[in-house]
Amino acid sequence: MKFHSDWKFTQWQSVERVANNDLTRVVALVPIIGYLILFNDQIAEIASFRMIAGVEPGAETPFLLSGLAKMRLVFFGSLFLLFSNLIFKGFRPQVLELAKGDVEFAARVGERYSVHELADMETHVFSEDWKPRLPLFWKVHDEFRSKKPLVSGYRPDVRSHMFSGHCDYISFLAREWWTGEMHTFRLARFVSLSLGIIGIFLLAIPTLDITQAVVGDVLLKFW
Repeated sequence: MKFHSDWKFTQWQSVERVANNDLTRVVALVPIIGYLILFNDQIAEIASFRMIAGVEPGAETPFLLSGLAKMRLVFFGSLFLLFSNLIFKGFRPQVLELAKGDVEFAARVGERYSVHELADMETHVFSEDWKPRLPLFWKVHDEFRSKKPLVSGYRPDVRSHMFSGHCDYISFLAREWWTGEMHTFRLARFVSLSLGIIGIFLLAIPTLDITQAVVGDVLLKFW
């Protein structure tokens, strides 16, 4: 059996760390108010990068980039993060809100999922369109190799009996299904991840420029 698994860094659970973290959600607001703040002449004059670095008026600039260039990098970096966040929210699997990992999801299934929901999950995993993801599910246990559904025939009133008889199977089934959900909408995953990385890179450039200017000024005062 051939297994189809994308690089873990490109799966939805990893894309979320770039496209939907606390910093991204805050920074993504910058393009919405960017013209009111970043490109406002009065505010730009007050929040002068030269003032932040402690540069005296008329002194040679310690920056590698101009103030306008840094503002543009901040603006466009934030814009990339905004698009990254919107694409993530538009295409992410809903199950990612319930669990951030396959083992955690398997535990949640045992706590919350009904017999009907498990049967539906099993139907998807054993369908012709499903691409196997986890060797643990398909190879480790002999009873899984037959690709024969085991829980679809159970009634809701015998849920506890179903779990007692097929606990390991249900756990591996849940992990297989969750991993499959992390592979949906491949193009959206790659675009969201790429935009997020580019946005963070663009934001890092002015930050590094300001940092080197401030550190340089502090070192000069000590020496």
